[in-house]
Amino acid sequence: MPFNPLKRRKYGSTKAVVSELFRQAGGIPAVMEILDIGRTRAYDFTDPNGDAELSLERVEKLVRDTDATVISEHFAFLAGGVFLPIETLDEEVDWHSIAARASLKNAANIGGILDSISPNSITPGYIDAEEARDLIKKLDKQFSLLAHQRQLLIGIIEDEEEKDPE
Repeated sequence: MPFNPLKRRKYGSTKAVVSELFRQAGGIPAVMEILDIGRTRAYDFTDPNGDAELSLERVEKLVRDTDATVISEHFAFLAGGVFLPIETLDEEVDWHSIAARASLKNAANIGGILDSISPNSITPGYIDAEEARDLIKKLDKQFSLLAHQRQLLIGIIEDEEEKDPE
């Protein structure tokens, strides 16, 4: 069977994840340079009909040398969770700023944080251990809801692929 680097890959399959890793790492030319491999070898790792497997050492190198997150997302999914990157803060922690950024990204889903640190809360701008426990419960419910919605979307994709395997 002739090699075709554009072959369709089953969503969530190892070859699809490796293909996305390569895309996030900057594409085949960047992967070739980072891993010091040739073009054919690079494409072999993504070929759904091929046997070439990317070693964990090479995966780690790509993740370390790039901003690729798909591997973390994939393994978190396999473990029954969701990968959520945490931004590193260079400035002193400012709960109002964190809440504002979270609110912009997640709108109503993060409303509990805003309520907790609003000027009308018992201790505005400061979160004690009891408030933190309450916030964690609220956030965990939101993460759970988002993970469930993600699973539903994956189900839609998989159903479509079963109907039309081409």
